[in-house]
Amino acid sequence: MNQSKLEKYLERIYYSGELGNDMSVLKKIHQLHPKYISFENIDSFTGKVPSLNADDIFTKLVVNGRGGYCYEQNLLLSEVLKFLGFNVKLQLGRVVWKREVDSMAAKSHLLLIVNNDGQDYLADCGFGTVTLTTPLLLHEEEPQQTPNGLFKISQQNGMYALWTWKDKWLPIYRFALEQVDPIDLDIVNWYLSTNPESNFKKNLVLSKVDENARYTFTGHTLNIRRTIGEKETVSIENNETLYQMIRETFGLQENAVEQLKQKLEK
Repeated sequence: MNQSKLEKYLERIYYSGELGNDMSVLKKIHQLHPKYISFENIDSFTGKVPSLNADDIFTKLVVNGRGGYCYEQNLLLSEVLKFLGFNVKLQLGRVVWKREVDSMAAKSHLLLIVNNDGQDYLADCGFGTVTLTTPLLLHEEEPQQTPNGLFKISQQNGMYALWTWKDKWLPIYRFALEQVDPIDLDIVNWYLSTNPESNFKKNLVLSKVDENARYTFTGHTLNIRRTIGEKETVSIENNETLYQMIRETFGLQENAVEQLKQKLEK
C-alpha cells in the first residue's frame, strides 16, 4: 500500500474526511467498505483461484471495480489499515453459521484483530450474509449494536465466538488468537476454490450491505433484508436478469458479467 493506492481505495468506497489511526476513521471505513465493495465469488465459481497477492487484490477490487470473498476483502482492508497506522493481525475462524457453535469446522474464514489505543477490535468486511459494518470490542461480552444489527462476542477457554441476533442468538464463527502465516491462507484459498464440494465452487454467491438493507444472492434468489425488519425476495429467472442484478444491485463492472457469461453461456 502507498499513498496513491490509498487515495484510489478511498475514492472506491466514497470516503471523505480526516485520516489517521483513530476509531472514527476505522468505523467509517468499516461501514463504507462492504457498502461499495461487494462480497462475490465469481472467480472460484467460474474455475479461477483468486490471487492473494496484495497488488492483484488491489487491482481486482479497486481498479477493476470487482468484489471478492473474505481473503481478498480482509487482506485489502488490512493493508489499508496498516498504512494508516493501525496494528492489524490476521486470524482464521471456523464457520458455524446456521449450525451449533461447537460444530466441527475447518479454519476457513479470514478476520482481522485491530488494536487501537490498547483496545482490541474484531474487524471483518468479508463474511457476506452477516458481514459486520463496524468493528466490535473483542473483550466485551455484552451485546454490541451496529448499524446493521446486534452482535456479541463470547469467550470461553481462549476460544471466541461471534454471534448475531435473529430472534435468537445465532453463532457465525469461532476463533482463537493464533498466528496466521501466508501459507495458511494459500492452502485454504486453493481448497475453497477448487474442491468440487466447496460452496464457493458449486454456487454463485453475492452480498452487500448498506445503511438500508442487506442484499444476498444465492440459488437463483435475491434476498433483501431491510434494516427496519422487512424482507423482500426476488426470483432471478434468467441470465439477463442475473447480469442486470450484478450491475445494478451489487455494483460490479462489465468484466464480472463477461467472466460469468463464459461459464453460463458456453
